[in-house]
Amino acid sequence: MENKKPEFTILNQNQSVISLITELHNYFRDLQSYYKIAHGKLHNELESTTDQARIEELHAELKELCHKMEYFHVLNNAISTVNVIVHTETIVSELSPPKI
Repeated sequence: MENKKPEFTILNQNQSVISLITELHNYFRDLQSYYKIAHGKLHNELESTTDQARIEELHAELKELCHKMEYFHVLNNAISTVNVIVHTETIVSELSPPKI
């Protein structure tokens, strides 16, 4: 049985696995920041709202936002670890295209 090295096939010809991981890390970090800012805005609105119906809506929105923040926090931490590892000398040499 042949042991063929796996290829990452969804990349375009100008993109490496390493650059894709770095892009994913930036994306999840940016989403995490985006949701933190949205959380702050909702929290500020909640503090200045006196309408009980709106307060309940804001609590529901904050609950949903907190779930998203938790997920993107985990994703950001995971891809951050992957990003560090793929930038080590060993992995860079393994994932770099062969020199012709």
